Amino acid sequence: MKTELRILIFTFLIIFLGCSNTQTDKNKIVGSWYFVEYGDKPFQRSLLDEVEKDIRTSPAERLRNFIYIFKADNTYQYKVYGRLVSKGTYSINKDNVVKLLDKIESKTETLTVKYLDDKFLQVSGVGGETDRISIYYKTDYKFPAVQTEVIR
Repeated sequence: MKTELRILIFTFLIIFLGCSNTQTDKNKIVGSWYFVEYGDKPFQRSLLDEVEKDIRTSPAERLRNFIYIFKADNTYQYKVYGRLVSKGTYSINKDNVVKLLDKIESKTETLTVKYLDDKFLQVSGVGGETDRISIYYKTDYKFPAVQTEVIR
């Protein structure tokens, strides 16, 4: 009886600790994330559903050409209008802070994950410069190449 009680308590502890772990799953962040907009607080699910409908209707009008690409090998790239701005490695700690180690400028930036699912990433504290929430949408959408004119 004593052994069964210990096993039951041990099993309960394992289940409780497993459920209380709120660390961001690295596999969920892997992918291409286009910037959508800023917010003062994380968007609720109902608003995210509306944003997703808008994106599906007209991605070029709703998405901004700023993209984080997180890879499974813990490397990332950040591009603005197709131009590589930063790249390096990333890690996610237990407090849901994504540390970006930029190899181009030899600096560290942080993103605090406020919300993450299979379609949306909401982060704050981008580079420590703001508390606004940045909302990103996960998609493989490709913007058309930026057209430039040569002035003679």
